Amino acid sequence: MYEITIEDIKQAFLRLFSNKLLIVLITGIGLFTGLLYASYQETEIRYDATATLSVAFGQNLGPITGTTVISNYADIITSYRVSEYASILLIDENLTSEEIQKMVRVTDSGTSFLLNITARNESPRIAIIVANAVAESFVAQVAQITGSTTISVLDYSRTARAIFTDRSNTIIVLAPAAAFIAACFAIMILRLMSGKVWSLKQCVIEEGELLTVIPKVNSVNSVSPISRPRWGVGKGLSASTGTQLPLEDGLPPENFE
Repeated sequence: MYEITIEDIKQAFLRLFSNKLLIVLITGIGLFTGLLYASYQETEIRYDATATLSVAFGQNLGPITGTTVISNYADIITSYRVSEYASILLIDENLTSEEIQKMVRVTDSGTSFLLNITARNESPRIAIIVANAVAESFVAQVAQITGSTTISVLDYSRTARAIFTDRSNTIIVLAPAAAFIAACFAIMILRLMSGKVWSLKQCVIEEGELLTVIPKVNSVNSVSPISRPRWGVGKGLSASTGTQLPLEDGLPPENFE
């Protein structure tokens, strides 16, 4: 192994430029693949149903009021205990407490006195009955724990709002982007790990001396790219014999890249 230098990285980026047509081709293939895959994707439709709770602040709440209570209650609504009681209320639907927990989320309505319990499901009917069951379960659990009636269901959910999720555009964007990045990465890694010398600056050591390179000759009139393990170690000297190399005016062979 050898140390990768700034010049090596520069040469790797130059390799990207010289292979720009290949990169464009691979990116195009990625785009085509993304378009083909996206054409088979169906728009996902889910439904949101919301039940609204009313929080009446009074002496039973002590010093805790406003947004603090809303935040604390939101954690209770999404708790396992509330979901478990809701699953009992919906026993005919065969919904587990874990499934109900995943469906439900809590948001405030912009005031300190209202909480929205929203359930999301592929079925609008399931979304509606889950939102209402969780609301009833929460009210019952708070009354059981605190012995107060400071919370009540203000509005039960009666309708569900359709939510459309289309991933086609995301796929069309990500597929060519991934192909482009993969192509660039592969080309740069292959260049960095090739062990070949592509510029004179790659032969300069820290003291500023130019390392002699012994070309690998395939035939009389051709010289292959030069492998780093065959470098010399001195000014114009062979690493193996210490003899002077046939370099004219300190320059590399004519077809040295």
